[in-house]
Amino acid sequence: METAKVVTPHHEEKNVFENGRFSRSDFLQQLDRIVSSKHFRNSKRYPSFLKFVVEQTLAGKTEALKERTLGVDVFARPSHYDTNDDPIVRVTAGEVRKRIAQYYQDPGHEEELRIDLPLGSYVPHFLPAAHAIQIAEHDHLKDQSGELIGTTPALEHEMVGPETIALAARQSVAGMGRWRKTFLSGLFLLLVAAVTLAGILLRSRLRDQGIKYFWRPIIASGTPALIVIGVHSLDERGQDEPAKTHAGSMQDGHENMLAAMVRSDMVPVSDIVSYSEITDLLTRRNHVYRTKGSADTTFEDLRQGPVILIGGLDNVWTKRLVAPLRYSFFASTQLESEIRDSKDPFHVWKFDNMQLVSGDSRDYAIVASYFDSTIGQHVLVAAGIGKAGTQAAAEFVTSDQDLKSWLTQEKVPQGKNVELVLSTEILDGEPGPPHVVASSIW
Repeated sequence: METAKVVTPHHEEKNVFENGRFSRSDFLQQLDRIVSSKHFRNSKRYPSFLKFVVEQTLAGKTEALKERTLGVDVFARPSHYDTNDDPIVRVTAGEVRKRIAQYYQDPGHEEELRIDLPLGSYVPHFLPAAHAIQIAEHDHLKDQSGELIGTTPALEHEMVGPETIALAARQSVAGMGRWRKTFLSGLFLLLVAAVTLAGILLRSRLRDQGIKYFWRPIIASGTPALIVIGVHSLDERGQDEPAKTHAGSMQDGHENMLAAMVRSDMVPVSDIVSYSEITDLLTRRNHVYRTKGSADTTFEDLRQGPVILIGGLDNVWTKRLVAPLRYSFFASTQLESEIRDSKDPFHVWKFDNMQLVSGDSRDYAIVASYFDSTIGQHVLVAAGIGKAGTQAAAEFVTSDQDLKSWLTQEKVPQGKNVELVLSTEILDGEPGPPHVVASSIW
C-alpha cells in the first residue's frame, strides 16, 4: 500500500511523518488554509476534490485515488459511468493544480507547508515550506565544503636531511591540493548564490507579466477606475425588464417616485463573485475604484476615468461599448443568446438559456482590454453570456498564469488592444477553467 510521501530537496522520498518532523494535523491545517483562500472558497467542487485526495493519502488509502473511483466517491457518478464521455475528474484535477499554484504564488505563503498535485496522478505530494528547502540545500553545500576544507600541518624545523625535504614537499603538495579544493568549493558556493539571486530577480521581473499587460493602462492612469456591474431590473409585476439605464429618465424627470420604489435592480451572485476577484486585484495594487450599477451609470460617468465592465447581456454599457468591436453580444430570442463575429458570420457561439442550471453544458464570454475613443478612456471587459461565462472571464483577467500563457502563445506586442472569446465547460452547474477560442488584436 502506498503511504504519504514528502519530497525532499535532493529528490529523496521519505515518509511524511518520519522523525516527527511533520504530522497529519500540520497538513490538514494547511489544507484548510488552501481551501479557505479566494482561489477555492467560491467553489464546491474544487475544495471537495482536494480534501478527498489529501485525506485519503494521509490515511494511506492511495489505491482509491483512481479516476473512476474519484468520479463515484466525490462526484456521485454511477459506478459504470464512461470516463471518456464525462471527464469531470480530469478537468477538476487540472483546475485544482492551477489554483494551488496561484495560491502559493500569492505573497505571504512562502513559509507554509506545500501540498501539490503532480501531473498524471491524483495522489498529492507533501513538501516542506520553501524556506526549509533553501536551508536544507545550504546545509548540504556547507557539509560538502566542510569535508573538503583541511589544514596544512606545521613542519618540524628540527628535522633535517633528504627525508625531511621529501616529507615537506609531499606536505606542501597535499596542502596545495587541499587549498585548491577549498577555493573551488568557495567558488562553487559563490556561483550557487549568484544563480539563486539571478533566479529571484528573473522571477520578480516575470511575475505578474500578464496582469501588467492587461491592467497597466488602468493602474497607471492615476484616476479611480469605474466598475460598472450588470443588473437585472424587475418591474412592479416582477417581470425582467430589458437592460437599459434609468439615469436618463431620472434626469429628464420622467420617472416618478412610485416607479422608482417598485423597480428592483438585482445583481446576480455570480457577478458579485467576479466583482470580488477584480476588486481584490485592484486593492492589492493600491488602486482606487468606485462602483455603479449599469442602469444608474451615465455616459458622463464613463468619461471620468478607466472603465471595467462586468456582465454581458445584463449590462447595457457592455452591449453598447462592445458593439463596434469584432466580437459582440446578441440575444436572438429569450431562449437563446450568442456571441457573433462581425468579420466571419460562420463564427457564432450560442448559449441555450433554457438548459438546466445544475447540468453539464458550455458557456462563452468576451474579455477585452482596449482604448475606447467614444468615451476617451481605457476599457476592460469581463462579460459572459451566462453567469458561468462572466465568472470564467473574471478568473481569466485576474490570473497572471492564464494571461501570460495567451500573450506568449500569440506573441502580442506591447500597447495593443485585444479582444478574446472564451469558452468554459460547465460541470454540475459550476464553470471550469477558461479557454481562448478566438481573439482579435489591433
